[in-house]
Amino acid sequence: MAGLLSACDAQGPKPAFDLGTFAPASLEEIIAHSHGLRAPGIEIEFISRQFLGVPYGESRLIGDADTPETLTVNLAALDCYTYIDYVEALRRSSGYPDFRGQVAAVRYARGQVAWRTRHHFFSDWVGSGGPIRDVTAEVGGDAVVATVKHLNLDAAGAPVLKGVATRVRRIVHIPSERLDQAVVGRLRTGDYVGVFAEAPWLDVTHTGIVVKRPAGAGFRHASAARGKRGVVEEDLAAYIRGKPGIMVYRAAP
Repeated sequence: MAGLLSACDAQGPKPAFDLGTFAPASLEEIIAHSHGLRAPGIEIEFISRQFLGVPYGESRLIGDADTPETLTVNLAALDCYTYIDYVEALRRSSGYPDFRGQVAAVRYARGQVAWRTRHHFFSDWVGSGGPIRDVTAEVGGDAVVATVKHLNLDAAGAPVLKGVATRVRRIVHIPSERLDQAVVGRLRTGDYVGVFAEAPWLDVTHTGIVVKRPAGAGFRHASAARGKRGVVEEDLAAYIRGKPGIMVYRAAP
């Protein structure tokens, strides 16, 4: 993910390594504590909570069709995709020394650091037998809508991202107007959510994490909105209102 197709992405400074307010020791503590939480969703909630308040930063990764890809770890500022990248990488890490390798595994196909193998699309996360599965149909039930998309292919038949292959995918989403109490009730804390894109060459425009509370479901994400500009948590229903809908992915142990 974290490609150029998302509303999360624009131009900006690109340091390749910056832990921001974190340190190797504090990341080691986060990883160790998360391993005692037993359920993937609770791990994701705990890890993602550590980033609340981290500033929003645009275009965090280094590489394109004409620039060599660099494995980037930058926790000083996050966009919506790198936020969930780092949360998932920390969840999978055995300890801090393993973190960079897990970032590569989450962000790139087969962990191979290259522009062409970068997960430019949210749906790139889902693979046969992998640790992330698409539960949109399970959560949405009869509310879901399926669309076949040619990701990265514009209306003229040209690639939107040079050097990146077209993905032909059946994308299932839950329209926002059908996100009722029954559907929300089937969401779980730690579910990764993508905001469905109406454009035929894109799957989502934004990503975040579900946090279930007694008062309702929250949406934790790296927001670019004026007055927020950082990792925040807000009401999921209020955030999704007026948007096309959502896709839901869930982590396995």
